[in-house]
Amino acid sequence: MNVPESVIFIVILTITSALITNAQSAACWYYWPNVNVNLGQGLLVKVMNGSYNLYVFTPTQYAKWSSGSGGYAVYAGSVTVGAYLVRIPPGSYYVVLYPTQCGSIVNAGINVIGLAPTGLSSIIPINTTAVLGYFNISIIRAWNASYTAVNVLRVPKSSASLQLNAVVRVELINGSFQEYWLQDALIFITSNGVFSVADNVWNATAPGANVSSSLITGLGRVYNAVGVSQEYYGYVGNLTRYQLPLSGYLEVNVTLINDSVVVMFGYAIVRNGSTYAPPVIKWFDNVTLGIKAKDALIVTTPYEETGGGYAYDVELVFGGGFNGEQTTFESLNAQLAVMHWSGSGWVPYSQVYNFGMNTGESATDLVTSISSNGNVQVTVGIPYYGELTNDFKPTIPTSFIEVIYPNSTVKGFYTFKETTVTLPRVIISNGVTYIFKGIDESCNGATRLIRNNSATVTPSINAFSTCVIRGNYSTYFLLRLKSQYPINITLVNGTFTVTNMESWLPANSSLVIRVKAIYPLSNLTRVKTINETLINMTVREPLNLTIEWIRQYFVRVMSIVPINVNGSLTLSYFNWINNGSVLELSIPSFMYFNNGSRLMALNKSRVIIVVTHPLNITTSWVRQYLVNISSIAPILINGNYSINYVQWINSGSIINVTVPKYYYLNGSVRLMALNSSILITVNNPIKATVKWVRQYLIEVNSIVPVMVNESQLTSLINWLNESSTLIINAQPQYYFNNGTRLILLNSSEIKVIINKPLNLTIEWVRQYLVNVTSSAPLMVNDTLVKSIQDWFNSSSLLNITLTIQYFNNGTRLLPLNSSLILIKVNKPLNLTVNWVRQYLVNLTSPIALNINGTVSRNYSRWINASDLIILNGPLRILEVNLTIIKLASVSINGQLHYSLPINLTVNEPLMIKVNWVRDYIVYYSLVLLVIVIVLILVASRRGG
Repeated sequence: MNVPESVIFIVILTITSALITNAQSAACWYYWPNVNVNLGQGLLVKVMNGSYNLYVFTPTQYAKWSSGSGGYAVYAGSVTVGAYLVRIPPGSYYVVLYPTQCGSIVNAGINVIGLAPTGLSSIIPINTTAVLGYFNISIIRAWNASYTAVNVLRVPKSSASLQLNAVVRVELINGSFQEYWLQDALIFITSNGVFSVADNVWNATAPGANVSSSLITGLGRVYNAVGVSQEYYGYVGNLTRYQLPLSGYLEVNVTLINDSVVVMFGYAIVRNGSTYAPPVIKWFDNVTLGIKAKDALIVTTPYEETGGGYAYDVELVFGGGFNGEQTTFESLNAQLAVMHWSGSGWVPYSQVYNFGMNTGESATDLVTSISSNGNVQVTVGIPYYGELTNDFKPTIPTSFIEVIYPNSTVKGFYTFKETTVTLPRVIISNGVTYIFKGIDESCNGATRLIRNNSATVTPSINAFSTCVIRGNYSTYFLLRLKSQYPINITLVNGTFTVTNMESWLPANSSLVIRVKAIYPLSNLTRVKTINETLINMTVREPLNLTIEWIRQYFVRVMSIVPINVNGSLTLSYFNWINNGSVLELSIPSFMYFNNGSRLMALNKSRVIIVVTHPLNITTSWVRQYLVNISSIAPILINGNYSINYVQWINSGSIINVTVPKYYYLNGSVRLMALNSSILITVNNPIKATVKWVRQYLIEVNSIVPVMVNESQLTSLINWLNESSTLIINAQPQYYFNNGTRLILLNSSEIKVIINKPLNLTIEWVRQYLVNVTSSAPLMVNDTLVKSIQDWFNSSSLLNITLTIQYFNNGTRLLPLNSSLILIKVNKPLNLTVNWVRQYLVNLTSPIALNINGTVSRNYSRWINASDLIILNGPLRILEVNLTIIKLASVSINGQLHYSLPINLTVNEPLMIKVNWVRDYIVYYSLVLLVIVIVLILVASRRGG
């Protein structure tokens, strides 16, 4: 549904080879230059009047022909009033109508078109007020694989449409004319099996003419066309699901109401799958054009086109969904027919073609033919456009027969010939008997009563007809009655006492049943009806009646305490219970008293009995007393360990209570029982407590004897009662005879209240006597002393630091031991520190001397007392300048010595000073000798 193509009322011509044409005479011709035809397109030539030769030339061919030389044409043929589709190769052409009357106007036109919608159309001259399109679709599947332009237009890929299109010519009040192009369509989404009805109204009066949104009214609205500047009216209904085969009608009706043109769009579905329906048109949209008119007709004619270039045709065609879609059908099998209203009936258009002429939607792969029943058959194939027939005689279903049977069964079908419907005289089904009385026939509003069981229907030829044949029957319902015990039943023919009965009763007759409520039996047993004792019924259906009885038994329940019987609290229960019913006893397990006693039920707390015979039930109970024996430690009660024994014990029972002497909570805590085992006979409530005293394991250890609770010992392991007192006395020191002693680290008296296990060790520390003597002061454990005598803990460290002791007279004492003495005290110790006395020896001499092997001019060292030193060296020395240095004296603590070596015993500090003197005699003697030699040399040179 888009802007329709240019007028396409076409007689298809076969593509021909190049033909020889004669040169033109002096006559005139009419031509269209530079007509471009693309691949897949054809040339549509429309002739409104006259007869001509039609030539299609290439530009070169036209140049030759128009110059009078004759030559070839791509196509040549004869045309008269009508439309012609010429299939030619792609190219640019000149199209010529020849000959024409010089100076006159040729009423013709050309268009280049592509593929067309496929179905049937007609342009024979007819004016009518209504057109009708018939369709029968058995297979339909469309798929636009390329989806060209569809994404923009939002058309589903599987969409397709079946369109009934026509043109209405409106004569206005002022005598002028307007044309409107009408479309009544089914839009399919074939992949989903749904369709919707839709309609369009386009103003075809002039190119680009619009419909007025302020004038036109209907269920739709005015839209802007896709791809062109034009407004049109459109409506789309809701989606409807369909089944195949799908048959029905599309109808467009034009009428005048109060001088206003009303276009009625309708459809009818006469078959949807296996369901048939009468041919009743449903008018889904009535569109008022809003213009004052004195006449409006649907027009078909080949002799003119509308002012907007539309063909005056009627068409029923398949194409794309909408918005100008061109689609491909994967499968299609359909029959079509198109008719117009003659004033008294529907008449087919006699001459039909297989393509649409105005709509914008198209199909790529559909082909048509005339089927054996005269309808147009549309299937998938290679398109071929042309005239189908000029004697179109379709067969369409117009006469619908509906047969209504008395059991509400309805059978509907269409007939194409005289049909006799025969109803059965007797129908028996599911307990109902129908006896034939006659037929009520209603055909197109006319009714009649037929006494025999057959009715003959003659189908209408040119109009829709519906005949309803309803069977008129008397109805009887089957009564089946059953009862185990006698009852009274009253029917229309009397009253009977029966147990079982079967009879046919007239519909709506009365039925009365009287039932005795209770029949007593022997042995506390009876039966009771569960129905009403008086049953009044009107027979409106088959009846299967069973008078139900139920057997009942007498039930008696007794108890000394209240129990719950079927929801009621009671001491005694008496009732008639239905056979198979459940008797539920909720028996309290115990009945408590305030004195520590109770009754215990010997029955189950919940007893469910299916009643199948009379019952006499008495509940049983036993008296119990509450026995409460508590103990903080497990005891044996009747062979089972218990801490807090709380039990209800049957009266007269014996309880054996065994109490262990001790109960150990762990390895160091225990309970000691203060009671003994006992046997108890229960004849009243008992509450008893086993008494215990808590004891703790006490362990006392000492390496020497101490007093523990006035007993001297070194070790104690014993259990003491909780809260008892433990007293321990010990002396502060304990001496041995070998310079060793023990010092008590605890208090000399320890008093402990026992409230937990105790592992107590009397702590002593072992000490040793240490004596250190020294002739010089020393550091003992950071204390400067000369001697020490003290007790030191075992394994303690004795840190003795020795340093050289200097005196101011060049004397010192040097320790012979290590400067740092570390001693771990693990026994008594006597230590003497040894020293050696040393004296400072100093030597100064301008000339180095050897003192105890050391050559030095300044010698200063500490030398052990009584050690020997030897001082040795030269007595004189000759220097390089021939000067002699010689020993003058050696001063030792002021005592002079004049020769070397000197042996000294060091018994005091020594200050040694060596003195030397210089002798120049040799020096001067040598100088004088040099002078003499020089003089001799000078004198000798002069004499020569």
